[in-house]
Amino acid sequence: MIIEAMTATLIIDFTIALGTLVIALVVARKEDFSKALQYFTVQSNLFCAAVSLLAAVWALFTAEPGWLLIVKYSATCAVTVTFLTVFLYLGPRYKNWSFLLGSYNFWLHVFCPLLAIASLLLRGPVKLSFPVVFAGLAPVVVYGMLYLWKVILSPPEKQWDDLYGFKTNVKWALSMSAMFTFSFLVSLGLWALLRVA
Repeated sequence: MIIEAMTATLIIDFTIALGTLVIALVVARKEDFSKALQYFTVQSNLFCAAVSLLAAVWALFTAEPGWLLIVKYSATCAVTVTFLTVFLYLGPRYKNWSFLLGSYNFWLHVFCPLLAIASLLLRGPVKLSFPVVFAGLAPVVVYGMLYLWKVILSPPEKQWDDLYGFKTNVKWALSMSAMFTFSFLVSLGLWALLRVA
């Protein structure tokens, strides 16, 4: 990675970490943070922020190891799924753009994902092996299993709300299959872009 790109990724990674921390503090003061943690949006952004902070601090002292790039790739896939889900599913379905893109949601749904993509691609070109694509899918699979348990399989008194409407008017198995397929394609796309960046 050339010096300018290294500097840019360092600045972007610190921005992601600091910005997400500020948003988390704002959300924690205004809302029930445990409820906010039920959203993949919040989980993916916190994951991305933690990895970005680790990558930025690491870069201050030494070269980034391969495993950290893979974790960075996985976190970027997660927030990219968040970004695309807003524009391709939640926005068209609920038509509540002022909520989805307003206030701190703009950071969580748009700005942080775009910064994360930029930060990842500035590290390229890197030819990661194909199995790494499944690391990019991992956050969605883990969240999908949690969502399945808390929304579908738990006793009614312990269930989460169906935050994403995956069991409304559609069979949940179809919804999950579609989400896993979509997330795999996102991961594959970022993997391919990183190879040629």
